[in-house]
Amino acid sequence: MTERPISRRTAIAGAVAITCMPSIAEAPDPIFAVLQSFERAQEALAKAIKAADLPPEQMLAPAFVETQSRLKDTYAIFKKARLDLLMTTPTTRAGMASLLIRLRQPTYTNQPDGEPSLLVEALCWHDEPTREAACTVLNRVNAIFLKIV
Repeated sequence: MTERPISRRTAIAGAVAITCMPSIAEAPDPIFAVLQSFERAQEALAKAIKAADLPPEQMLAPAFVETQSRLKDTYAIFKKARLDLLMTTPTTRAGMASLLIRLRQPTYTNQPDGEPSLLVEALCWHDEPTREAACTVLNRVNAIFLKIV
């Protein structure tokens, strides 16, 4: 696996998190655990998609069926992590900043930065709970931002 260079957004998120470290130590923000779970789910899905890309001659092999089953299970975990991310409310400034930065990034790790953001894509998904969460996330973020600031 090749290492990706650190993006400007990631560097800013790190700086914000370091700056706000005392507030994180005082009151742990639940968004950080959710962001980590989402990142792990993204990575697992990327690996499962890569593993499922088998040559045509293996399409009828038992390995293909097993790979597709694993892909389906991994995608279900990813969908839950995505919904959790949209439904979790940050409680600190650092958590708010981290969530906003993540919502502006592409959904999948292998997408270029010019692709639609996680939040924009969530509004278009055919998964109704995710679409509803995406519709309300900005209102919740705005209300929480006013409380945190």
